[in-house]
Amino acid sequence: MDLTVKRSGLELCEKVFEYSMPVEQAAESVVPDTQPDVERILFAAGTALLSAKEPREGAISLAGSVEASVLYVPEGGAGLCTLAVSVPVSVELDAPGVTAESLTAASLGVAAVDARALNPRKVLVRCTVNVCAEAYAASVLELGCGIGGEDAGAVETLTEQYTVTPVVSVCERTCVVSDEYRLQPGLLPIGRLLWHGVELCGVGARAVGSRLVVSGTARLAAVYEAAESSETASVSFETEFSQMLDAGTELVNPCVTVIAAPTAEYIETVTLAAGEKGISAEVHMALQCVVSDDRRCECLADCYSNVCEIDVTRGELKTDFNRRAATLRAAINETIAASPMPVSIVRALCTAGPAECEDGRLRCAVTATVLYTASDGGVYAVQRRISAETSASLAEGERAECVRACCAACTAGIAQGGVDFRAQVDFSFTALRRGAIGEICAVECSEAAEAAGRPSVTVVRAGGTDSLWILAKRCHSTTAAIAEQNELDPSAPIAGRVLLIPAVRQ
Repeated sequence: MDLTVKRSGLELCEKVFEYSMPVEQAAESVVPDTQPDVERILFAAGTALLSAKEPREGAISLAGSVEASVLYVPEGGAGLCTLAVSVPVSVELDAPGVTAESLTAASLGVAAVDARALNPRKVLVRCTVNVCAEAYAASVLELGCGIGGEDAGAVETLTEQYTVTPVVSVCERTCVVSDEYRLQPGLLPIGRLLWHGVELCGVGARAVGSRLVVSGTARLAAVYEAAESSETASVSFETEFSQMLDAGTELVNPCVTVIAAPTAEYIETVTLAAGEKGISAEVHMALQCVVSDDRRCECLADCYSNVCEIDVTRGELKTDFNRRAATLRAAINETIAASPMPVSIVRALCTAGPAECEDGRLRCAVTATVLYTASDGGVYAVQRRISAETSASLAEGERAECVRACCAACTAGIAQGGVDFRAQVDFSFTALRRGAIGEICAVECSEAAEAAGRPSVTVVRAGGTDSLWILAKRCHSTTAAIAEQNELDPSAPIAGRVLLIPAVRQ
């Protein structure tokens, strides 16, 4: 007999590479001639910018920078000064399976920035940068879906329906968010801008047909010197944004992971229409979306023939099921010792390090920094690394991948012996269940079936695990013939029923 297995294909994006590790970068900077010498460094912070990503054969190149601000007390202790330092970031990743055509998503995030004075005119800045990269290749999931060939009509087949959740699109778009901010009533007027930080928060997506509407919030925090009193003050602003991306395929029930990577920022003080000082912000970003979606597929699960013996070769295909995006929050409350004692809080800062999921727990290290004034009128800073942790709430068989963490909010207050630091850390990840689809890969007719001695009708009481297919295969019949003989609805339960099973000889 001439038999073949017919195959169908499901288009998807197969992940071929994933990387998530911290890297250390450093740069030295000389204090400009227009600024005074460094007496004491208060703290350093920065924003990671991704300027380029390039997949090529067996590798991925990432380039960017950490735009760091070093806040320091100048020699003589009068006021505060800022030293802007750009720390280059260049990462070469060995990435087997990646080609120049691979679809990539990447981000750089600041886990920690540390600065120390090498001398009164030179500062060394060290940055710990979270580097995350993924690469996908266009692929096809091929499944055996039926029997073909000249003698296919002599073979009974059983197919099963599956809902799988593969990645179906990797797309991106660059955009710019810009705004001008006016200080709220009651805040000290802006003089010099001492430090600023930009975060992209709450970025998510919803699908409309084949399009994705990506929205989020650009959050700006700033520390400044007041125009009239030279006091140190801080302020925060937010701007919502929304962009539309084309996924390139119709979406049914998508799960979208959005990787938002700042690529450039321009922050400065400006004179607004009414004459008062404000802040102008322009943030460039790359919005990268990894989109998975439900797809229905049919797979050949079993077959037999009543006229010949069939040898069946079986296999398994690994794929993803039940993919979902999740965000869970962990709370931090720590008392940080401070000396001299604070009398007022200027600003609380929080940066999250690399995140992981281990034994069902989400974890990351958080760097907490609190800038405050003391009774002597000076400005000081304290810092501590704190662990953030929460349950991943995974269902049976699920695992977490693409785990990231960011500080959603942080505050500080004066406590006995120091400062009371509180923060909320959001863990975002994709939960999925990896499974296997059993399929028939090949069939071959070995010899003619022995029909002599077979009864024309067999009487059977169906057991609890029996189905029409099992009984038809066992008794050399067909499901259609059994259903017709016994006036059955093929979907009706048959356990315990006495059935007449006619033999069928094709």
